[in-house]
Amino acid sequence: MHEAGFLLNIGIALLAALAGGLVARAVRLPVLIGYLIAGVVVGPHTPGILASPDTIHTVANLGVVLLMFTVGIHFSLDELNAVRRTALVGGGVILLGMVLLGLLISAVFHWGVYGGLFLGCALFLSSTAVMMRIMDERGELGTTHGAIMLGILVVQDLSLVLMAALLPALAGVAAHGAAALAPLGWALLKAALFMGAAIVLAIKGVPALMGRVARMGSQELFLLTGVGICLVTAVTAELAGLGLALGAFIAGIVVSETDYAHELFAQIRPLRDVFAAVFFVSVGMLLDPAFLRAHWPAVLCVVLAIVIGKAFLSALAVYATGHHGRTAILAGLGLAQIGEFSFVLANIGGERKLIDPEITGVILSAALITLLLTPFVYGAAGPVYTRLNRNPIVSRWLNRHPEEELVNAEACSTARVLVLGYGRVGRYVSDALRANDIAHIVVDYDGNAIAKLRQGGVTTIYGDASSETVLAQTNPQCLDLAIVALPEAATTEMALHVLKHLAPELPVVARVHRGIDIPRMREAGADAVIHAEFEAGTEMIRQSLSRLDLSDTKVQEYIDGVREHRYRREAEPAV
Repeated sequence: MHEAGFLLNIGIALLAALAGGLVARAVRLPVLIGYLIAGVVVGPHTPGILASPDTIHTVANLGVVLLMFTVGIHFSLDELNAVRRTALVGGGVILLGMVLLGLLISAVFHWGVYGGLFLGCALFLSSTAVMMRIMDERGELGTTHGAIMLGILVVQDLSLVLMAALLPALAGVAAHGAAALAPLGWALLKAALFMGAAIVLAIKGVPALMGRVARMGSQELFLLTGVGICLVTAVTAELAGLGLALGAFIAGIVVSETDYAHELFAQIRPLRDVFAAVFFVSVGMLLDPAFLRAHWPAVLCVVLAIVIGKAFLSALAVYATGHHGRTAILAGLGLAQIGEFSFVLANIGGERKLIDPEITGVILSAALITLLLTPFVYGAAGPVYTRLNRNPIVSRWLNRHPEEELVNAEACSTARVLVLGYGRVGRYVSDALRANDIAHIVVDYDGNAIAKLRQGGVTTIYGDASSETVLAQTNPQCLDLAIVALPEAATTEMALHVLKHLAPELPVVARVHRGIDIPRMREAGADAVIHAEFEAGTEMIRQSLSRLDLSDTKVQEYIDGVREHRYRREAEPAV
């Protein structure tokens, strides 16, 4: 009977996630919103069908572990090392700012100095799981702002170890003196031992183990090995005080340094999607509408502090470390929420009676509301930047770069192609142009990429590829072709409008991450739109049919027909 009840609760959570996701997709909202609202509906604080929070929470832990494991696989130690200065400095600035905001809010609602300190620490912790899911859906995990956000999120997650040890110790100093600080040293020692073991495994243990299992030729054993590494590392991190999520993320980074990362990601992804949906439903179950009605002024104040205050502080911190204004705005709005680790800290404060129950409830409520707002707040980053960029004074600050970084007029007499964006797609295009001795200009706001290109003799401009001020420096009317290889659809659309305004006759080829964006890009002026995932599919078709002895002519005819149908269908308006 107990087993039946367990399966029933999981079934309720999955069906709720499905229903919520379908409704969200039908009204063109991210499925994440549907999952969270579904959790509210089946949660213990609303009437109707109820799922057991304890049962769902147990399975949800597996969801967040697999989600963070796959995020870690996407990244490498080198990528995190490249943004370490921004992550450390930016994280410190945000922490200080949020603690001050917490103290200010606490003074308004009479929660005391310690309550304000605890609140500020909770407000510092953004949701790694939610932001990584959103950026994965938008195809932005490999972008500059994506790497910066991940670096700051890792700093925030690691800081939970200090907070979980330091905050209770500070509360006990008055009663027990300096001896109350002893747990802090023990927590730091455990964290250091865990990180050291992870580095050893990344260098020696995991690559050898996965290589041996891969040579056995069994997909089942390969998958079990990967999941086993993930779970063992996550549980070990939990015992060390680092938390399941951070442990799983570190396990993913360890695996990312092997030759088997992509295959493991492909096999784990279906599991991740199922259990991650349960995790987001479990988050929605925490929302208590009755508490919101009773304490709405405090909840509203904290939500505004997160969405406005934290966003501003985060953007300012990223900008102060030398990044482009657009990167700063994207990172700032992307960090404007609190999430799973804030729940952990709030529960520590509530269970040990360190803070008033009202503060615990406010933190949980504000977390749920800001998570619901996150897709919309982050989606507004492009329009916010565009609006700010219209002001000449603000635009100079946002698009700062030394004068010598602008392309000179002489380059326009030789350059034939403009490449906007030097991410994964733009890099391939630039490499092809260099291989064929075709002079071109690359526009990007990744300073490291720009420096490497200049060393290779490529003309570059540091700046936002959707800014008219920046694009005017390329003299697009002198060029033969423009390639828009930007990862975000909104930025691509803005760049197309600007290019067609500056050079109406310039042929432009644009890439999109989603098929539904094809009509938008054509309306914005793109002469050709490339749907990256669809084109990868057509190459798979070509390779498959060719190996089945179909003639090259027949294969090409079929692919041409599929491609024409695909792009014509996406271009037609919905009826």
